[in-house]
Amino acid sequence: MSGMAQICRASQKILRHGYISAYGQRTMFTSASRLGDNKKGQDMASMASKVDPRDAAAKKAAEEATNKALAAKKARDASEKSSGGAKKAAEDLAAKKAAEQAAAKKVEDQAAAIKAGEKAAAKKASEQAAAKKAEEAAAKQAAEKAAAKRAAEKETAKKAAEESAAKKAADKKATEVAAAKKAEEEAAAKKAAEEVAAKKAAEQAAAKKAAEEAAAKKDAEVAAAKKTAEEAAAKKAAEEAAAKKAAKEESAKKAAEEVAAKKAAEEAAAKKAAAAKKAAEEAASKKAAEVAAVKKAAEEAAAKKAAEEVAAKKAAEQAAAKKATDEAAAKKALEQAAAKKAAEEAAAKKAAEEAATKKAAEEAAAEKAAAIKASEEAASRKAADEAAAKMAAEEAIALKAAEEEAIKNMKDPIQSLFLSSIKSLESSGGLEDASPEVKAELQANLDRLAKQFGGSAAEDMTAFPSIQFEEPEIEPINISQ
Repeated sequence: MSGMAQICRASQKILRHGYISAYGQRTMFTSASRLGDNKKGQDMASMASKVDPRDAAAKKAAEEATNKALAAKKARDASEKSSGGAKKAAEDLAAKKAAEQAAAKKVEDQAAAIKAGEKAAAKKASEQAAAKKAEEAAAKQAAEKAAAKRAAEKETAKKAAEESAAKKAADKKATEVAAAKKAEEEAAAKKAAEEVAAKKAAEQAAAKKAAEEAAAKKDAEVAAAKKTAEEAAAKKAAEEAAAKKAAKEESAKKAAEEVAAKKAAEEAAAKKAAAAKKAAEEAASKKAAEVAAVKKAAEEAAAKKAAEEVAAKKAAEQAAAKKATDEAAAKKALEQAAAKKAAEEAAAKKAAEEAATKKAAEEAAAEKAAAIKASEEAASRKAADEAAAKMAAEEAIALKAAEEEAIKNMKDPIQSLFLSSIKSLESSGGLEDASPEVKAELQANLDRLAKQFGGSAAEDMTAFPSIQFEEPEIEPINISQ
């Protein structure tokens, strides 16, 4: 007990608010106050109630190491005593060792008591270990069997996880193949729709081009007919102007001839009074001949004019007939173009309806395939969810087993430091009797902690801070002002 008291006194300044571990950083301060054994036991019990299974396993390892160190120290102390008390010291050491082993086993059973099914067996094993040392071997063998069983369960869980992963990969591959097939079908349907739309656009463009060509042809025929009519009218006007000019020239010639005849008659009458009658008769006959000639010329001009008018009328009728024929042909061509356009539109409409029907059928088939695929995907998803749930359960079991194994084999670096510090304290005789190097290292750590948390190097960070409250100055309120 003296060795235990010495260790407790030596560890009174050990950091008690937390420590830096592999699971996170906790900051702590050292305490300069000396606590009694009962108070230390209460502090250790309160800390044990707050730790998780990992900390419990770490604490168990620390206690085992501490117990071993105490047993070794006690053995050394017992060897240094007189030979008369050697037997009693050995018995005390054996009794303490048995008690320590029983306590360590009890702590181990309490840490393993997270599993509800093993609580009674652990308690029974603890009681049997406290009652008889022989049953410790049976408990150890049971622990080894449990470890072998956990290893077998872990191997089985690992194998099941691998099989589930393989199944999941196969399901994923099947899903990807189905998605690729669906994408190909959608691309094919889209391509067919684009081809139908392109064909319809080409047909509409061709129909529009044919209509434009028919309209251009009709415009050209109308322009040609109009040009022919204008040429015929111009020719008729030219012929009428020529006939009118010829008639005017004939009238002028007749008038000139009449004037000449009258003058000749007068001259003949003046020269030849005797032959006046004959000259008059000759003039009369000549005049009659001239009149007949003029009449004949007029009749010929009128006949020529009538023939020209008939020819012009015939040409106009021919032009009108040609125009009517051209118009009829243009109308017929337009009607044919319209009929062709209507037929093409009807064909295009029919093709569009067929394409729409085909598209509707394809969409219905696609919807049906999508429904089938959705049901398959739902079934696959359900199977995947079930496999995932099974895998999650197996992973949870494997994780729990791994955590238990990790807790069993855990070695906390802080606990190792704690053990090494205990060993160093055992060799040095405590912090009070520690070497100057150990004290310098302790002071350096304290200065580093003080500097880290905002204090000065020489400041005692374990002391409660002094807080001073100053009364604020309150200005008086004068209501009368």
